Amino acid sequence: MENKENIQSTEKFLQNPLAQAYLKIHNKEPEGLEEWEIAQSIVEVLDDSNWVSSDLAKECVYRIVHSVHYPDDKTRIRIVLMAEEKARKVFPELADIDEVHMDQIEYEYNK
Repeated sequence: MENKENIQSTEKFLQNPLAQAYLKIHNKEPEGLEEWEIAQSIVEVLDDSNWVSSDLAKECVYRIVHSVHYPDDKTRIRIVLMAEEKARKVFPELADIDEVHMDQIEYEYNK
């Protein structure tokens, strides 16, 4: 039974871009961390292709801005604002925009 649970856990892990980026950055799986905690621990380097590939960074920025559930507004605002700032380098089409917003990220992500 445990083996089946581990396989399901691994499959869920492989489908989550935030967990994939966490593994690349920290060289370990984000065991026991909530999604917002993972986002908080990776957002600073999402615009650095030495840490995270461009495609994975786009997935992460989109997910941080649009689907992560945060414990409170202060945490959400801090992490999302940082992701929006990183989006200027992650999505080259947004490079000349002073303040990137979630709708612009969504538009570029869905192109």
